Amino acid sequence: MSVKLNLGCGTKKKDGWVNIDSAKECRPDVLHNLSDPLPFEDQSAEEIFADAVLEHFDKYARYFIVYHWTRVLKVGGVVTIGVPNFQKIIHRYLKWRFDDFVDTIFGETMWESSYYLGHFGSHKWGYSEKSLKAFLEIFGITGITVEKQGLVLMAHGRKTRHVTYQDLKDLQIYSPNNACGTGKAYMTLEEVRKAAGFKI
Repeated sequence: MSVKLNLGCGTKKKDGWVNIDSAKECRPDVLHNLSDPLPFEDQSAEEIFADAVLEHFDKYARYFIVYHWTRVLKVGGVVTIGVPNFQKIIHRYLKWRFDDFVDTIFGETMWESSYYLGHFGSHKWGYSEKSLKAFLEIFGITGITVEKQGLVLMAHGRKTRHVTYQDLKDLQIYSPNNACGTGKAYMTLEEVRKAAGFKI
């Protein structure tokens, strides 16, 4: 049986897919907070779709989130991820009122004028075409193409190798703020996990 996961589906459910969201008002097939590991076995899904989701996880959390998305994806499976085109939004700064620009960058927490998303509604990281490709490649996703749809980047790729947490735990993550301050310029993903308590 083909399992296809629509992550953070909101009200945009897809027929033939397992629609997953943390907002019970959306009546998803699976009520699940995507901050936690997906409740599916390794390499059990044929396809992953996540539109307007990844940007809601911060610089460090996104590694653990996408690890679990790709963990459940079979080798040969397809992933599609849509995020705001942060680079293009920045270029529009001078054309927009300041308040509109800030609202677009950080996100709208009153979703569809119906549901208050609070903390989970805010954008916490930005991507360009180049940075989105490079990030997904860490998790064994290759052949990535990126479509530009207005202010959105829609990345499509295929999983060509299964990446375990053991493969990732020594990954070095750079912090310019710490490099100029008193912290470490680089932290491994495992150091981040221990410091922040992310689940594996």
